[in-house]
Amino acid sequence: MLGGGRFGLFSEALMVGLGVSVLSLPVVTAVPALAAGVSHVRRHLDGRPDTLAALWDDFRAACRGVWPVAVGAPLLLLLLLVNVQLTGVEGMPGGTGFRVVTVFLVAVVLVVVLRAAAGWSPGASWWTVVQAAARRTGDDVTGTFLLLVALGLCAVMVWMLAPLAVVVPGLLCLAVVAIEHRAAVRRG
Repeated sequence: MLGGGRFGLFSEALMVGLGVSVLSLPVVTAVPALAAGVSHVRRHLDGRPDTLAALWDDFRAACRGVWPVAVGAPLLLLLLLVNVQLTGVEGMPGGTGFRVVTVFLVAVVLVVVLRAAAGWSPGASWWTVVQAAARRTGDDVTGTFLLLVALGLCAVMVWMLAPLAVVVPGLLCLAVVAIEHRAAVRRG
C-alpha cells in the first residue's frame, strides 16, 4: 500500500503496527488484531492488495468466535503477572523458583498467542487454531526461541523509547510471518 522499493516492507510493518495498535486498544481485541496484522503482512509479501480496508475486513473476520481466547489470554497473562509480583515478596519460601516458572509460562503464553495469530485463516475455529499453535510451539523449538528473541527485542525497544510501542505489533507480525515461513520450508 505504501509503495515498494528499499523500504516497502519496513513501511508496511509500520503501517501494520499502527493498525494493530489501534485495533488492540480495547485489549480483548489484541488477538484478532494480531491475526489481521499477520494476514496483512502475508498479503503484502504475496503481492496481493494490502489496503487498510483489507486489514479491517480481516480483523472483522478474526473477531468471529475468538472471544474465549481474546478474553482468556489477557486474563491468564494478568494472573501470571500478579503471580510474578507475589513471588517477589521477601521471605517467601521458594519464591525465586516460582518466579522463574511464572516468567517462563508468560513467555509460553505469548508465543502461543503469536503462533495462533499466524495460524488463523478466515473461517477457522479459534480453538483448533490455538491447539495447533501450542503444538507448533513445542515442535518447533528453534522458532519458539526466535519468537522469544523477537518479543525480548520489542520489549527492549519499548523500554528504551515508549512511543515505539505503536510500531512493535507490526514488527512482531513480520517476525511471526518469517518464523512460520521458515518452519514451513523446513517441513517440506
